[in-house]
Amino acid sequence: MSKRHERLRAWDIERDAGERLIATLGALVLHSLVSDAVATGSPRTVGVLHGIPLAAVAATTARPDFEILAAVPTAHTDPDEQAALNYVRLLTYQSGRTGPWLPRLRTELHHSLITLMGRSRLGTPTCADLSTWVGQARPT
Repeated sequence: MSKRHERLRAWDIERDAGERLIATLGALVLHSLVSDAVATGSPRTVGVLHGIPLAAVAATTARPDFEILAAVPTAHTDPDEQAALNYVRLLTYQSGRTGPWLPRLRTELHHSLITLMGRSRLGTPTCADLSTWVGQARPT
């Protein structure tokens, strides 16, 4: 069992749900960065997304929830995406047992990005590099 899965279990977060939430947070952070780039005049293209350094993605994980969620559309055509987004929105307002989940999951996302950058042979890996690594890691 990975250390991350051990931490998820210690936090009473089911492993698959935790992984989905981490992926959702990653997508929201990327959306936030692309929205920032578009606001400063860049086109909304895959090229803009691919050009974002992973260091910027890691730094953005520290943004307050409302900043990450600000530019996200309220409705999605994919029901799974909509459910994941709704769950993250709910977690931003939670207290009690689930209150610390979102900050902990953002920390996991940040740690994963820092680890990837540290293991990279590239000086400044970007989202394009991450996309390549994911493609190489998937079984065919």
